Amino acid sequence: MPLSHRRVGFDAAKHWGQLMRKMLLGMSILVLLSASAVAEDKMVVDMGKLTCRELTKLGFQDFAGITMWLSGYYNATVRSTVVDLNEFAQAAKTVKDFCQTSPQSTVMSAAERALGIKMPRPR
Repeated sequence: MPLSHRRVGFDAAKHWGQLMRKMLLGMSILVLLSASAVAEDKMVVDMGKLTCRELTKLGFQDFAGITMWLSGYYNATVRSTVVDLNEFAQAAKTVKDFCQTSPQSTVMSAAERALGIKMPRPR
């Protein structure tokens, strides 16, 4: 038997279990910390009040989410289930360009004016 395994009172299974518990605790802490960071990034938006100024300050991912929501909101009222991604991208750019010249407008009214559409009103 090698010298390293001759230690009196050394229980490899116990040592391994303690090591695994420490690793699991460390990983759990990392998961909790990252989950709280994600929760802090959560954004809730009242689309009826969102201004063009606020829209133009958003990062790409949030801007894409907002414009996809607008597209779905409008298309639901005209009962369209088709999305032309090229047309969508052009419409999103048109609204963003309009918003840069009218920062005080709401995004919904900007979409109406820039795209020549009528957005449904909340109930």
